[in-house]
Amino acid sequence: MTRAERAVLLLLCVFAVKFLFSTAAHFVPALQGVDMLGSGRHPVDVWLLLLSCTAVLGTFCLYRRAAKVLDARLTRFDAVVLIICIAASAVFYLHAMAGRQSLYLWDNATYYNLQVRLESNFADGVFTGVGSTIYKTWFNDYAPLVINLLAELFFMFTARTANTFALLCALLIPTLVYYSAWVLLAVLRRQLQPRAPRVFTALGLAMTTLLPLLHIALYRGMPDLLGVAFALMLLALGIGYDFTAPAPARLVSLAAFTGLLMLTRRSYMFTVVAFFVLYGVWVLARAALQKQGGAALRLVKFAVASLVCVGVPLVPMFWRIVKADYSDRYATYQTGGFLAELDHQRVYLGYFIGILFVLGVLYALYKKQTRFLAVLSASGAVLTVYLVTKVQNMDDHQSLAVAPFYLLGLYLFALLAANLPGKWLRGALAALVSVGCAINFAGCSLLMPVTLPGSWYSGLFFFVDNERTDIAEIAEVNDFLRANCEGENSAYMICHGLTYSADVFRAAALPDESIRAILPYGAVNPGNDAFPKELFTAQIVLTCTPFDPNNHTEKINSAFLENVETLQCFEVAAEFDMGNGYTITAYRRTKAPTVAELDTYRRWLAEEDAQFPYNFSAVWDDLENQLANNG
Repeated sequence: MTRAERAVLLLLCVFAVKFLFSTAAHFVPALQGVDMLGSGRHPVDVWLLLLSCTAVLGTFCLYRRAAKVLDARLTRFDAVVLIICIAASAVFYLHAMAGRQSLYLWDNATYYNLQVRLESNFADGVFTGVGSTIYKTWFNDYAPLVINLLAELFFMFTARTANTFALLCALLIPTLVYYSAWVLLAVLRRQLQPRAPRVFTALGLAMTTLLPLLHIALYRGMPDLLGVAFALMLLALGIGYDFTAPAPARLVSLAAFTGLLMLTRRSYMFTVVAFFVLYGVWVLARAALQKQGGAALRLVKFAVASLVCVGVPLVPMFWRIVKADYSDRYATYQTGGFLAELDHQRVYLGYFIGILFVLGVLYALYKKQTRFLAVLSASGAVLTVYLVTKVQNMDDHQSLAVAPFYLLGLYLFALLAANLPGKWLRGALAALVSVGCAINFAGCSLLMPVTLPGSWYSGLFFFVDNERTDIAEIAEVNDFLRANCEGENSAYMICHGLTYSADVFRAAALPDESIRAILPYGAVNPGNDAFPKELFTAQIVLTCTPFDPNNHTEKINSAFLENVETLQCFEVAAEFDMGNGYTITAYRRTKAPTVAELDTYRRWLAEEDAQFPYNFSAVWDDLENQLANNG
């Protein structure tokens, strides 16, 4: 055990003692004063700093142990290429993000919001911080345990704005991805012995750095890319190992990276399933053909041990996933199914990258030594798309679950280039492909005017969805809500479109979260969001003109305006000209809610109720009983 690994164990022991004391203080008020020492943002939470240091150092030790197991040695040439890739990536993100004026909303803000709340939870004590983190890991689709815990060591020393979080992730996460890609390339380089190993490594890292799919989500503030780093390490640890000999350190690393990948985001679970299904079939088939029962037995033992060590602590998360009908919850987002999503993947890659991928797979199929890699790359990509589409559609950030298999196929193309006869031919093809990837990336990022046939370059474009010119007007609306509403969920916003939604106003002043207590997120997905009771309990209801619709929100708005006109249960309290053609209107409730008011919503939303009664009729029946008791 190295000194760094011993330090991780020591830090974990210190934190465990603190957690036990904090747990006791949670139930013994007399200990709470002592328990809060070191907690809170002054300027940092000491105990959260300790935990995040442990997480970062532990990840470093895991990577170092895995690299040692794989005998991945960083040559001077490798180091130079890695530094160039990291520097080029950093320059791009600094240019794109420094001073950006925007609000991060929807999925783009999820991890930032979790980061802010991670700090606020630990500010209430270690017991609360650990408990909330475990709960969210088990029961949220976005888990704060990996991305947020690793980022916290750096985030706590910044201004804690959404921009600083996005830029921080954009500088740190690609570095880990490029290093993981290098580890995989080093493993392939040693096993496959290309004629020109330097061409193989340089071209592989160039294609990784210049693949738009890897960057598009991170550019918008979503750090899901971290999972690709862990997935590449899974590939590196699995490729070439057939369980014919014991390898405990390798298997521990394989299980650890599997756990980290599953905890990054739910969609990566499909990457894990696709990899281990294909990997397991390969190991068992190889063992059967070579009559090596010991290899099959070791695989079974590894699977059982992994389920115990990784699966058992995550049983609540798995149980939630198994019992949840995601195809029903996310019915709004299922827009075509498997074949349509395969076509989307073609668009995301573009013909240029797609042809490189196909050529790499075909070349690997031709070579006996690399046939399993070709099957793993192509079948893994298709299987992952199939599994994800059983849940929902695949936007660019969900497509990161497929990216490791795409990269493997591109590395097989790099092998083809590196094995060409003649030094000049190899160099010319590598240079041509690198330039093509650079032009493709430049066209997607709009760094330079590039005119290409639309389907040939990747159909992903780097832009910020929500650049704002109405920040001052949004702040004015929030000030009105603070002055006129009391208590949690005391206001409600009906519109939930791209321009205006409750999320816009909730995110406008982050890390200040005070408006979140007043204004809830809202109901936009009829399969996932229950009918908003706040329409009957809120003191202020907001909407906009022209209305900014999304799914069934336009029906809710029509029903609300009908009640305003016929029942006169609300009056206009204020109007805000947002300076962009929109007007936000704040209605104040003037009469107690009635069953007649509820019946209007029943009539307007009958279609949604027929499809999702648990989110509509069930809520309405409860509301009707309350209104009857009140009246």
